[in-house]
Amino acid sequence: MENNILRPFYFTVIFWGDVHRQYFLDLLLASLLSPNNIPALNPARKSKFLIVTTRADWDALQSEDLFQQMKRYVEPVWFEMPFPRGSELKMLVMSKGHKQVTMRAFADRAYGIFVTPDMVLSDGSVAAMERLAEAGKKVVLSVAIRFAQETLLEEMERGGYLKYGQPLVLPARDLMRMALQHLHTETLRYEFDAPYFSDMPISVYWWVPDGQGMIIYSFSWAPLLVDYAALGSHDASTFDEWTLDGDYIHRNFPDPNDVYVSRDSDELVLVSFTKETELHFDLTVDTRRWWWNRFAVPAKAQRIRELKDSSIMDPLKGSIFPQPVYLHSADLTPAWHEWRKHTDAIISSAYHPRDQVRHLEGQFVSDVYTYSGTGQSRFSNWIVERFSDGSSPNKFLWWLLILFWLVVVRPRRYVATRIIYVYSILYWYWRYRRFVWWRLKEKLGVVEERHFNWQDSGWNAPGVSLVCPIFTIRWLWRYRRFTWWWLKGKLGLVEAQGFHHPSPGWAGPGVSLVCPIFTIRWLWCHRNLLVKEFKPGGAGMRGVSHILQAGAPKGVAVINSVTDVPHSYPAKSSKRT
Repeated sequence: MENNILRPFYFTVIFWGDVHRQYFLDLLLASLLSPNNIPALNPARKSKFLIVTTRADWDALQSEDLFQQMKRYVEPVWFEMPFPRGSELKMLVMSKGHKQVTMRAFADRAYGIFVTPDMVLSDGSVAAMERLAEAGKKVVLSVAIRFAQETLLEEMERGGYLKYGQPLVLPARDLMRMALQHLHTETLRYEFDAPYFSDMPISVYWWVPDGQGMIIYSFSWAPLLVDYAALGSHDASTFDEWTLDGDYIHRNFPDPNDVYVSRDSDELVLVSFTKETELHFDLTVDTRRWWWNRFAVPAKAQRIRELKDSSIMDPLKGSIFPQPVYLHSADLTPAWHEWRKHTDAIISSAYHPRDQVRHLEGQFVSDVYTYSGTGQSRFSNWIVERFSDGSSPNKFLWWLLILFWLVVVRPRRYVATRIIYVYSILYWYWRYRRFVWWRLKEKLGVVEERHFNWQDSGWNAPGVSLVCPIFTIRWLWRYRRFTWWWLKGKLGLVEAQGFHHPSPGWAGPGVSLVCPIFTIRWLWCHRNLLVKEFKPGGAGMRGVSHILQAGAPKGVAVINSVTDVPHSYPAKSSKRT
């Protein structure tokens, strides 16, 4: 036990830029400096704050009062990072930082605490994490949903909580009282009884009637506390292509018994801010779908089941989803426990094995619910309109509709979907055929591998290639003089000049063996010039040959065969033919 008590807490954060540095100071660090958070930690732990940021941001932190206050309790440790390029994904940049700090925490056998700059924790959250660590908890998870930054920060400022440059003291119930009134539109889509319920419900919640709070079930969790001394080996491969909230915890703590879910906001709670101006979801609903809540429960449960069974959910998240979390700003009353029976029954229906008949019925209801009002299914619209007066179909009609959907509607939609899918694949291969052809040549060792990306500009346009024969033939004809000169250069008949086909002049005909008609016309139109060059004192055969190869010499007046206007050819040191 003594070893557990004295092991350090490593707070970890990754950020860069003025905006997120200010979030770190005004929100995260301010809330961590409330009396029952970092200041309440046992100083014998010798805890640290691992900060991954740029040199400019690190230097700017040194003059901040809150940063100096933090130094009284924990030691800041800097991990330098370059400022990300515009093409780099923000989440993967953060993953690089998370990989660094997790490896450090594992090496030091510390407790890792993962926070973000745009987050606040209730007063007492860190003290709760310390109690849970002393009780032997290996992982502590807190539900993670989005809250609307603009309106919630205004509410906190009006309430006198947000005082810039001072610790942010937020008792759990005060924080919930404000935050639950300012849910982000993404979170609003997770309300089970809402007509705009999400097609991919990462979280599902119900408001408790007169309970001043919600019961929420979630696949989205923030790992607040991780005991790295409990690991014999550390798997950080998640951070190579995914983020901390991916399968990192499952890879290292696959046993659900090792994971503690904080299920009451009174214990600890975090609030993460997201600007609506940066991420917004439309909550507009087709009015014809409001009535559908009569059939919505099995349809929505089907959506939960499909997400649970999908490849993006690891087994750990699936196993802890049925654990409800109470987010509340008042005492829990018996009404909460009664309402939980209702919510548990719905969640259980998404987990219990279903017989084929009920499963088919659930798919039917989900399909009609999904497609009604979208303009993609006349059948779904007809059912909605047919029963919009609140009447229920008798059992015979109900199963007749399911049979029609099974035999006619679903196969037709499936076939149409498959056709569209196959067409999209074939279209991609056709549009990027030059890229596919190049990659094939690389794999066969015909050309050197250059790691081209199909999204690079140019691959979606035709080019000179065996896979673009019509374009290639047209190009070779248009630039036949360039091609002929290039071929002579390759054969050693002429000196290679390094010409490039986009240069002016190559697209038109010229005096050349590959332009016989033009050459004959040119010889006829310039016959006087040629005769003159053969006379004594003229250029002779060599000069005429030069004219044929490089054009008329400077200052020689010739007659344009089209306009019959004298034209003087400029000097050309290396004229193409």
